[in-house]
Amino acid sequence: DAQESRGLGDVYKRQVQTSAYQPAPSSALTEFLSQWPWFCMLPEELRAMTLQTSIEKKVVADEFIARSGQPSAHWYGVMRGHLQMYIAGPEGDETTLYYLREGEWCGDGSLLKKELMQYDLRSLTSAQLCLVPANTFNVLRSSSHEFSNFLCDVMNARMGEFVGMLVASRLLGPEKRVAKALLMLAKNGREDALRLSINQHKLALICGLSRQRVNMALASFKQGGIVRTEGTKGYLIVHTQRLRNYIGI
Repeated sequence: DAQESRGLGDVYKRQVQTSAYQPAPSSALTEFLSQWPWFCMLPEELRAMTLQTSIEKKVVADEFIARSGQPSAHWYGVMRGHLQMYIAGPEGDETTLYYLREGEWCGDGSLLKKELMQYDLRSLTSAQLCLVPANTFNVLRSSSHEFSNFLCDVMNARMGEFVGMLVASRLLGPEKRVAKALLMLAKNGREDALRLSINQHKLALICGLSRQRVNMALASFKQGGIVRTEGTKGYLIVHTQRLRNYIGI
């Protein structure tokens, strides 16, 4: 409708004014956003606004992306690499909340509740990110049913992972916890042998176990032909179907 189109045009103009000096979006950022059905179904004005205001960011391993207690400024999409959502105790001990892989998003909960970040977000590997500003996120949420439905799907999937991690931490032994973490890292891959670009130290952070305990579990898995290591940095090759058989799914 003409009135709706004018309204979206006004939104676009206000959003672009806040980022008038942003460079043109990179081809990688455009390609990443264009893979999502919610983006492709946006009106032209909202697609242009999203591209103009979103930021491509490259980080190195162990770099902080967002810190607990800071304002929620972006919705984060993982274009490449791996991120860790975690909380740190007073003594510095860490509890992993979620592990983000390529093609996943986070930061939506804090933006929806308009609250400070409740966790730290850190890169486990070098990573390439899509940062959608809070204002753009809110415009999309209020203007696009497809985007809102996508948010529901993202948050529901993440809640399922949270429940699985909680069950693993409370009811499963260390070996099963490591196995569940490996399967989560594999993201349900169907390849017979899937290479995980993450080392054993990072795996220990995700499992919430000591590196020594994780190494013991991996040694057992190697004997069973479930995993093997590759290269001097100890990257893992996971045989996904054997891993599923071990877990019993």
